[in-house]
Amino acid sequence: MKVIAFNGSPAGKASATYQIIRAFLSGAARAGAETETCHLIDHPIDQCRGCFACWFQTPGQCVRKDAMAPLLAAYQSAHVVCFGSPVYSWNMTGLLKNFVDRLIPLKSPKITQQAGDFDMADARPRQQRYVAIANSGFPGENNFSVIQAAFSCCAPCLELYRNCGKLLVSQQPSVQEIVSQYLTVVEQAGYELVAEGTVSQTTQQQLSMPLMSVEDYVHFLGM
Repeated sequence: MKVIAFNGSPAGKASATYQIIRAFLSGAARAGAETETCHLIDHPIDQCRGCFACWFQTPGQCVRKDAMAPLLAAYQSAHVVCFGSPVYSWNMTGLLKNFVDRLIPLKSPKITQQAGDFDMADARPRQQRYVAIANSGFPGENNFSVIQAAFSCCAPCLELYRNCGKLLVSQQPSVQEIVSQYLTVVEQAGYELVAEGTVSQTTQQQLSMPLMSVEDYVHFLGM
């Protein structure tokens, strides 16, 4: 099994998002999966221009000749795809959104309908499962509403939404201790998804563990 993560944070390896991704993939690797991370900031790709040549002229291939072709191949080679992003203006970053837009060659010009919902048919049967990973620098859960709705389009089998995300890259020993406990649970989630095909209810509940009270976190931010 191969598990790949696409990190949409402009901070790349230094991002809080990557702390979550790295822990999750560590658990997946421990269960025997091949893992890979693509930091999208390191792979400049152009925007989709909506020409639909990838449907009608060169099926499955984009006319833009940039870094997207190897990313698309990596995406297609995976059994589990993780989309990771910090919350920017309540949504995913432009980096990740641009990457998602460029996945259009995987669709075909055939409309599907299910229970009144319309979509474009996949160009070939899709066997992948998806994991949504996001962190917000604010406390609370309301900041995830929009990005959660966006991720719902791929029906993720696991969603990891982490508030108080600034703590994930803190160098304070007391903060690192609680963050380490959280990331251990994230690693367990990665292990269970690969080894068992699902994440236990106990582990999913622990993924929502508070890292710090709202009052203390606001003080931590200096706000």
